[in-house]
Amino acid sequence: MAPQVGTIQRFDPSPGDNSPDSITIGEGSIFVEYGNGASSTGGKGTSEIVQYDLSGHIVHSCDIAGSVDGLKYNPATETLWALQNQDGNSTLTLIDPETHAVSKPLSYEDTSATRGYDDVVFEHGKTFLSYTNPLKDGDAVIVSLDGGNHPHGELETTPILAQGAMGTNTVTHATHLVPLNDPDSLKTAPNGDLLLTSGSDGAIVDVHDAGKADQSVSYTQIADVPADAGLDDVIKTDATSGTFYLTDTSDNQVLSFHVTDLNPHDYYASVSSLGGFGEVDPNTGKFTLLVAAAGAHGLAFTPDEHHDPHRDMIQHGHEGYLFA
Repeated sequence: MAPQVGTIQRFDPSPGDNSPDSITIGEGSIFVEYGNGASSTGGKGTSEIVQYDLSGHIVHSCDIAGSVDGLKYNPATETLWALQNQDGNSTLTLIDPETHAVSKPLSYEDTSATRGYDDVVFEHGKTFLSYTNPLKDGDAVIVSLDGGNHPHGELETTPILAQGAMGTNTVTHATHLVPLNDPDSLKTAPNGDLLLTSGSDGAIVDVHDAGKADQSVSYTQIADVPADAGLDDVIKTDATSGTFYLTDTSDNQVLSFHVTDLNPHDYYASVSSLGGFGEVDPNTGKFTLLVAAAGAHGLAFTPDEHHDPHRDMIQHGHEGYLFA
């Protein structure tokens, strides 16, 4: 049975802001980053981080210098991580969602003017980052952050996955070079795997046992995508129903919609070149459009049910569990 999408709700617009992108859930709130055309290499401009309640009404907002293309709530420390300048001169800012205190930007030891950190996930005490713009085989595309949940000083990283890696194609079941030309969004699957998207390749990369000796990689190439695939966030869930939150940069909208009859084996992805938000079958690579959104980008999800409490889900009293 195909997923059934309910009524689409629209969040309150943030006055004067545009290009909503990254979205994350924590502390009973939805947090959205508005890019506002800020430079992705540390030049002029600021991003706006807007805190919404679950009904889509604005609670608070703050400015962060540069382009914040990665925004994620860390349940271990109850802080928001704002990754600045994904294409060069990257820094990291931490935000307390209760007091709204904003840290000074933390710099990376391996600062580059042409590469940067785009997204982050937290898994079993470890912190993983996607690393953009690889040029040659051996260039890291996923790293672990030394110090994990508690970054300080000059940030050091350890490579986990590099361009040139081999992996299993989920459609053909053959081993091939993994498409890693455009590492972008990073999520965690319900089983703890890392889900990295390679945006221009239209590829969803699954890293099992990340950073361990038995690490393995598989990938799904989305069928029928154009050369510049427009793939952004991807979610895999063990729930059969729940609410998705989606940002659409084309009309500066933040949307929410309830979906039933989800397939726990499939991916749910933002693919702007294919029209918006939809379902990806890893056995065929087929994309089925569910919600039209020409500028589909950031994606978050709250399940109606949960099966695995050790995952990166956050319990808020009677509000249930939320995927971070």
